[in-house]
Amino acid sequence: MAASGAVALRPQQAAELEAAKKRARDAFLIFEHREGSRLVDGKEIATVIRSLGINPTGPQCDQLLEEVRNEDGSPLITLDRFESVMAQALVEKSKTEFQRDDYHRLMRAFRAFDPEKRGWINADYLKNLMLTRGEQFTPDEVNHMLSVAVDEDTGRIYYEDYAMLLATDGRDI
Repeated sequence: MAASGAVALRPQQAAELEAAKKRARDAFLIFEHREGSRLVDGKEIATVIRSLGINPTGPQCDQLLEEVRNEDGSPLITLDRFESVMAQALVEKSKTEFQRDDYHRLMRAFRAFDPEKRGWINADYLKNLMLTRGEQFTPDEVNHMLSVAVDEDTGRIYYEDYAMLLATDGRDI
């Protein structure tokens, strides 16, 4: 134990934690409430969390939101609190609990909505499902997803490319 009562980290663990803090800080600042305020509206936290490349469920996001929420009950989340909680979550949980679905699993899910095997899904149909069934998304979340997924000319989601984007977060694999 270190003198402050904290557990001493090995150099690799310390480096991993610092990298996670930087990722959390960078993501947080993109969504900053007012530039320079170091605050984000609590309503945006699930989006900020998912922008880190992890895929927690709604209840897991709610739990993380409770952990980052300020004791004063303010709807605004501070950078310091978010950075601390999310760095720990990224290091300890992201490899197991918050893992993104892989390409093949996403393809199976999309194909379930395409029984004719056309290779696409109507955007309005998927939007309705996402707003009304299962773990429901907010209209903002659905609109954001569709802004990336929908072919503007046809109103269709060609899901093979979109599944790759979701699985890799745009990274080359």
